[in-house]
Order: sequence, then C-alpha cells, then structure tokens
Amino acid sequence: MKNFYTLFLLLFFAAVNAQGPKTVIVDKAWLNESEEWSDFTYAGQIVFSTNPNAEEGTLRIGNYDFLYDFCEGKAKFANKATYSAAEFSHPRKLSVTTDKQGVVNTTYEGTLVFQADKDYYSVIAVVTLLEKSGSILGVKMHLKDNNRREYAFSLKPNS
Repeated sequence: MKNFYTLFLLLFFAAVNAQGPKTVIVDKAWLNESEEWSDFTYAGQIVFSTNPNAEEGTLRIGNYDFLYDFCEGKAKFANKATYSAAEFSHPRKLSVTTDKQGVVNTTYEGTLVFQADKDYYSVIAVVTLLEKSGSILGVKMHLKDNNRREYAFSLKPNS
C-alpha cells in the first residue's frame, strides 16, 4: 500500500508539472516604419503559442490580417485562409540579453512557414522574445530582408 501511495503522489506531481502549449494574446501592438513607432490594430486577436516540448524559440502565430501584412501579401495561396496561421520554426539564437528589471531578450532568426494542403510559403524572420520568470511578456519581429518595418507586441495570458 505504501508503494501505491508513493506511485500515486509521483503521478500526481508529474501531471501537475507537465507543461503543455502556452497561449498568449496581444494586448497592444506597435508598428515601426522608418524609425517611427505608432500604435496599430488588427481585426481579431493576434495569438502566439509556444510548446515547451518543441525547439526553443519556436512559435505558432495566428491572425490573418497581421500575417498577411507581415508577409506584404507576397504569398499567392489557392486558399486565402492559409494566411490565418504560421509557424516560426528552426530558430537559431542570435543574442540573449537581460535588462535591469530581469527581462530576458532572446533574438532568433528562423523560418516563418505557412502551410495548408498544397499551399506553402516561407520567409526568413527575426523574432525577439521578452520573457520574465518563464512568461512571455512581449514579442518583436521583422522580416530579415526588411529592417524598415518592425512589429512589437505586449502580451497577456489567454484567460
């Protein structure tokens, strides 16, 4: 019986500590064009999801309007809904810094992939995650070949 109780406690704590995907939504968005930041809004919520079991820096992004704008409408999909979600994959860490408040800024370069059925499009993006105590507080991103247009987001947990 003692072994059963120990096994039960072990399984309980393993289940409590198991981490699934974390989803956060954009609280506020900014667009930097030609070194001038301005507030920006998109139809619907922009959603970022991370999976602790995936490669560090991997993100899933959801919002048709933002992703269409981010890629400058260059992808010509048979199904326009393919713009609704993209995966930032194969990230390569470029830099890590920590500010005075303990916020860790990690910058990655990776591939932003749109894929649904036969539709496929990818671009190289640079993404900076702002994290503190394991929570993502913000995201900055731009296309690798377009430094003139950068997006920044403050995030809140999805409740």
